[in-house]
Amino acid sequence: MAEKDHYLFEVKDNIGIVTFNRPDRLNAVNWDLASDLVQLFRDLRFRDEVRVIVLTGAGRAFCSGGDADFLSGGDDRPLPGLSEPDRYLERYQRKTPAGPFAEFTKMIIDVEKPVIAAIHGAAVGAGLAYALACDRRFADKTTRMSAAMVRLGFSPDCGITYFLPRVTSLSTALMMVETGRILEAEEAHKEGLIDELVDDGKALDAAMEYARKLANGPSVAIDLARRFIHKSLTSTLDEILDYEAVASTMSAATRDAREGTQSFIEKRKPEFKGY
Repeated sequence: MAEKDHYLFEVKDNIGIVTFNRPDRLNAVNWDLASDLVQLFRDLRFRDEVRVIVLTGAGRAFCSGGDADFLSGGDDRPLPGLSEPDRYLERYQRKTPAGPFAEFTKMIIDVEKPVIAAIHGAAVGAGLAYALACDRRFADKTTRMSAAMVRLGFSPDCGITYFLPRVTSLSTALMMVETGRILEAEEAHKEGLIDELVDDGKALDAAMEYARKLANGPSVAIDLARRFIHKSLTSTLDEILDYEAVASTMSAATRDAREGTQSFIEKRKPEFKGY
């Protein structure tokens, strides 16, 4: 198990398990944690032994959003608009105020492997954004979800306004970003924010069971399929038909495609290797 103060990482059955590890702060994300998670996911994109990623939180929460010390401008890392104007801001942050907080949302997509969320307790603010960016969300009945930024006087960030109307209805998305209302697990499930609601303490087990199915599948084809679902959100039908044709050719060259075809002919269960 790779371990830092603020996140844990281990590989089990070709599944990379990433755990927010600031339980005393309900896994609130600060600049250093966000930066390290961006780097971790950037590295995981090229680690072939990791075919699926499960994202979860230690302690009583999934992720309670941005760390209050940072958001108040009182952290060691200055925040544009809130910190004293004479405090140093590096060039990267001047161009991208949300910095790695928002970039981590993008990396959940750009890792180009399925990312499954195992949620319990708070998934609010940036934590909700990270959960929504995942391919599928398993949650137990302790889960509470909120686009909480407006409750603190902030507008939404980290991709919440992109994912909410795609995952739930437009009217629910508007209600959440306008009011910051907290949705308990049952309501979040009803609104589509949670895909599978499980018994308390079972979210990680359920997410791992689902992840194993993907890890044991033809992962090149799965990763390409995932890529083009995301592309379809901003593409025309003609573009997607072309993308799919290219992807079919790419996946046809894999060992798994030959195995899948042969096992179908031989009426047996395929043994996919992930390449």
